[in-house]
Amino acid sequence: MKRIMVCTKPMMGLAVALVAIMTACGHAGNAVAEMPVYTGVAPFSHVAKPRVTWHRTLRSGWQEARRRNVPMVIYISTDHCAYCDAMKRDTWGNETVEQRVAQDFVAILLTPQENEATLGRIDVAAYPTTLIGVPEGKIVGHRTGYQPAAALHSFLSEALKR
Repeated sequence: MKRIMVCTKPMMGLAVALVAIMTACGHAGNAVAEMPVYTGVAPFSHVAKPRVTWHRTLRSGWQEARRRNVPMVIYISTDHCAYCDAMKRDTWGNETVEQRVAQDFVAILLTPQENEATLGRIDVAAYPTTLIGVPEGKIVGHRTGYQPAAALHSFLSEALKR
């Protein structure tokens, strides 16, 4: 059975509360299968600054994708989303993911707090959402929910084959 980990708009606070309750009650082992548990240690703190430049608007990222003629990886996140934070930390912070995205893609981070008009035109059912777009302006890949590094690598490989 495949589990998809997401924070839907009305349930974001519930997900954070549930993880906190499970951890406090000693059921953190069950939560680990759902989402990595934050240990308080910054991942890759020994590594130099990230190699990925995250564009904060679709317009600037799309311009860069057209200039470089490479696809865009569009990560849609929101505040107070435990799965979004875990993916930022564990997936986007993974050194091999960073290298691959920096080399083969233009990275765009969109949030409803900063990109309300843009996201108003996109049906985002849950957070996090990851999209792959081509320089011509078409979305060719879509994943909803927390994606571990290995799953994201597969998703990026599929996108490069198109």
